[in-house]
Amino acid sequence: MLLSLNEIKNITEEKINSLKVNQVAEDKQLEYKLTLPGEKYDDKKEFLADASSFANADGGVIFYGIGAKGGVPEDISGLVIDNTDAEILRLENILRTSIEPRLIGVVLHPFKLLNGNYLIAAYIPKSFNPPHVVNFQGHWKFYSRNSAGKYPLEVSEIKSIISLSSTAHERIGNFRLERISRIKNRELPIPISDEPKFIYHLIPLSSFATDASIDLAKFERANFKYELFYNLPKIYNYEGILIHNQKEGYNTDFYVQIFRNGAIEVYVSYLHNVDKQIVPRNSFEIELIEQIPNYISVIKYFELTTPMVIFLTVLDIKNYKIEMYEFEHMRERQNQIFTQDKLLLPEVYIDDTAIANLPLALKPLFDPIWNAAGHPQSPNFNLKGEWSIRK
Repeated sequence: MLLSLNEIKNITEEKINSLKVNQVAEDKQLEYKLTLPGEKYDDKKEFLADASSFANADGGVIFYGIGAKGGVPEDISGLVIDNTDAEILRLENILRTSIEPRLIGVVLHPFKLLNGNYLIAAYIPKSFNPPHVVNFQGHWKFYSRNSAGKYPLEVSEIKSIISLSSTAHERIGNFRLERISRIKNRELPIPISDEPKFIYHLIPLSSFATDASIDLAKFERANFKYELFYNLPKIYNYEGILIHNQKEGYNTDFYVQIFRNGAIEVYVSYLHNVDKQIVPRNSFEIELIEQIPNYISVIKYFELTTPMVIFLTVLDIKNYKIEMYEFEHMRERQNQIFTQDKLLLPEVYIDDTAIANLPLALKPLFDPIWNAAGHPQSPNFNLKGEWSIRK
């Protein structure tokens, strides 16, 4: 039984009791545990094996506080816990220090029952950087899952998982290059200009590791805190949904393409002054830092989780300069025109931790642009990695 993160976060006692009433049995993506892992070696090893097995397979949920017989829940009395935050922190520390590479996207969600006890649901998404190994006090082993539960992986299975992981990353890279080629060749349903353009892609790794497709009609029922989604024309097309500001007789300088696999492409060509051939000093950094959270909210609305990869591509930038502040005489002396017409910036991987400090996470996208203009790095970060600008 596959439960989404949204279902876990909004679970009710009625839904929990229905697991028992309907005799919902454990399977490849669901497991019940009467108690939490303790501090003993075997308890921790079992917890790590369970978590990594879900991540290496198709993801799933472990309910702590539900006892089962023959895999079917029969006791939903819950857990007696004085401090749920402390327990969750303890479990997170076990996962963080004893599984390699680190699991991303795990959510431990507490739920208080009417009897005053708690359930803790461990949501473990399918990993897109597998395989993960348990490395705990001399125990070093890979696990996965089938309908009967977890099992140790054979060498041939480990090789197969590594191959599939590499294929997903290759597909993501090819997708980006194919989309950039279409933009350069004007193979779009709306006209675009030859002026500088910034294109960024937000791609959940899950979009290319499975054949999942989002419910596009669900977009109509959304309540996003982003007015452009409501004030601009929206077209359903073969790729998914296209939102744009193109008017008859004019080129578009902004569009958002939401693909049916959950990936998002944003096209922006208003971050420059064509007469002066300049790019305002902070325009591209402000664009990404302020707007990416809006698109992440779309991705999460469709119940796609982190991690995700963000690509930034700059086209038709040759012979433009970055405009400096009037008092930045030293930087102005360093300032050069862009000699390349296309900048393919390196990918940035984003998880929930990175989202909490998005400017710093995006710095690897900004620095190469400043480098191409003759500067050592973005001047908008201090030595602590804190981002601040003068508008």
